[in-house]
Amino acid sequence: MANKEELTLKEAIIKIRGWVKYLLSKWLVIGIVGIVCAGLGILYAFLSKPTYSATVSFVLSSNSQADAGILGLASQFGIDLSAGTTDAFSGENIITLMNSQSIIKRILFKKIPENNEILVNMIARELKLDDSWAKNERTKNSFPFPDALSKLSPIQDSLVREMYEPVTKNLLQVSRPDKDAGFYEVIAKSTNELTALYLSKYVVDETTRFYIETKTSVSKKNLDMMQKEADSLRILLSGAISSTASSYDKTYNLNPALQVERSSAQEGQLRITAIGTAYGEVLKNLEIAKITLEKETPLYQIIDEPNLPLKANKPSKLLWLIIGGIIGGFFCCFYLLIRKIWKEYMN
Repeated sequence: MANKEELTLKEAIIKIRGWVKYLLSKWLVIGIVGIVCAGLGILYAFLSKPTYSATVSFVLSSNSQADAGILGLASQFGIDLSAGTTDAFSGENIITLMNSQSIIKRILFKKIPENNEILVNMIARELKLDDSWAKNERTKNSFPFPDALSKLSPIQDSLVREMYEPVTKNLLQVSRPDKDAGFYEVIAKSTNELTALYLSKYVVDETTRFYIETKTSVSKKNLDMMQKEADSLRILLSGAISSTASSYDKTYNLNPALQVERSSAQEGQLRITAIGTAYGEVLKNLEIAKITLEKETPLYQIIDEPNLPLKANKPSKLLWLIIGGIIGGFFCCFYLLIRKIWKEYMN
């Protein structure tokens, strides 16, 4: 048994040596193929379109110190704002929100200032989606898209939804480099520098706007209501003061025995007191509403953002020369060995 194993191993070694000698004898063919493939690698690097990368980094504030001050100020008015302080705009939630279909769909219909074209049309051409749509009878007249979501036809709406996956997988990357910190990065890559620049910026802007509007909608409505009420009471109070002053002017140096004539001025004074008291309460509630709105508004800060012109990234010619040469030489050796083994088998 041992002799058979030794014999088999010896035969395998001899075979391998024979293959190596055979390949060495074909060094010229392998070299030519390697050089040709290396040239093809350089040609690929030369003809490849440059890609542009735009990175927006920002940080989210936990707002803990601001909350403490706000809660203390609110407590002086007898208001408890401590409940419901959990911020949904934190952790991994922001990544999910930025990659959501709703956010992506909204930013696709924003215009690029430099050419006044909407982002979705530029991306569709970049990904060659317009060519495939033009070949389909059902979608051939659906491109380009109109400049507003409300103008989309049902077919166009379905095509826009189909673009969600290519955009989030091929063009956009949202990450949190440090899991223990509140730093986030939005990276957009494209062969068009305008697409890369504004895709990254619009994702951050639209997500922030959407979240702030959603998170603060109730507080904003309450603030607007308080402000409207305060404005109305201020107008009433101003009118009451003017009316009462006019009544006092009419009763100036009036006979003290004629009290009836003074009744309108006294009634005016009572109205001023009542409206003034109500106005004071509304002003207090207005300040509380402002504090609540400030508390619920997330604080964020852009750290770095891209600007034109973006740096063009092209494949390295030296790297692709090496890769092309290695790949060409490997497949040439593989082909020669397969052909040699096949001939030996047939013989």
